[in-house]
Formats: sequence, structure tokens, C-alpha cells
Amino acid sequence: MSDLSYRLGQAFFWTFLRGMSHVIVEGAEHLPASGPVLVMTNHFSHFDPLLVGSTLRRPVDFMADKPLLEIPVAGRLLASWNAFPIDRTKPDRATVRTALERLKAGRVVGIFPEGGVRHGAASMLRGATLPEGTVNLWRLVRCPALVGAIIGTDQLYQWRSAFRRTRVFIRYRPVLPAPERGEEPDAIRERLENAIREAAREIEERHGVRPEEQSRSAQVRWAEK
Repeated sequence: MSDLSYRLGQAFFWTFLRGMSHVIVEGAEHLPASGPVLVMTNHFSHFDPLLVGSTLRRPVDFMADKPLLEIPVAGRLLASWNAFPIDRTKPDRATVRTALERLKAGRVVGIFPEGGVRHGAASMLRGATLPEGTVNLWRLVRCPALVGAIIGTDQLYQWRSAFRRTRVFIRYRPVLPAPERGEEPDAIRERLENAIREAAREIEERHGVRPEEQSRSAQVRWAEK
């Protein structure tokens, strides 16, 4: 498995993100230098994988929705960046096996535990709970998790952001230890949710997140003037 294509993409998208916005990154140093790690953050926009992948020093193998990897050109590009598909229409054992294989090989695997882009009441940052599948996956892979919060990437749906230098935030928390054998699913869920929500609170307290920087859907952003 080669990371050359990933590194080239990483450099390109970091340049893109820095050109479109003022990116504020905190806590990236918490990523262990080696060994298996599961990376998890909230998910506000389709720019989130670019932000996570651009701000961590190790390559991240992302779970990507199966339809994305089936797009002729984009899918091959994503695969060259070591992304692998997840079929959200059914229990996907193949995806779990792939994640286990990557982690056993000492790689970093990235997932968005909410199961897709979420805003408002559907977002875990606004009180929604994480799906059972996320909890079960972490229980199964039993590896450390680097978790964090993202705020502001939905602003990048508007090209005018490049002229306004909108702020985009990502903050990672210290690594969470792997779930213990016998640890209850609700306790695992609470530990994960609390860490991600705490990262978001720290962003808001440190940087005074403005109302216009709070999450909105792509459709709302496109309609805004």
C-alpha cells in the first residue's frame, strides 16, 4: 500500500483549504507517531475529510460511502488515497474486516461516527446520540481513538469564503484508550460523545465562534447572500 498519492493530495488540499479560509488547528500533536488509531470527529460538510487528512501527519484511511467510490474518476482517486467503501444500506461486514486489517497493520483509520453529514438537532454537537454501529465498531477494533470537533467547514460551500477568509476550526482531544473488555456500550458511547462535545466547547470558548460560523446545510449556504 503506497501513500505517495495520498501525500500529493494532502499537499494540494491543504493549499486549497488555506486559500479558501483561515484554518485553526489544535491538538494534532495528540496523534500517536505509530500504531493503530481510529480517528473520529463530527461531520458538518463534505470538506471534513479534506480537513482531517490535511491536518494529521500520518495518512488516514477513510471509510467512504460506497457510491462515492463507484464514480469512475473520483472513485479511483479516492481508492488511490487508501479510502475503502462502506455500504450504509445494510450491515457491512466487509468494511469491518477491512478496517480491522488496516488497524492490525498499524495504520490510521478515519470514520465519521454520526453516519453522514449532520446539522442542527441531528448533530451530536446539538444533542443527538451516536449510532449503535459506531459503538460496536470501536468495541470490536479495540484500539486507541483520536477524537475531535470541526466547526465552520460548511462555509466552504460558498466560493465567496475565499474573499472573506472565513474561519474553520478543528480541535483534537488527547487520545482515548481502547474500550475495555466488558465495558458497557452506553459507557463507551458516553465517553466518545463527551470527548467530541468537549472539543467543540473548547473551540467556542477559546475563539468566540460567531453565529454565522455555526453549521448550516449546503442548501442553506448556497441560498445565502
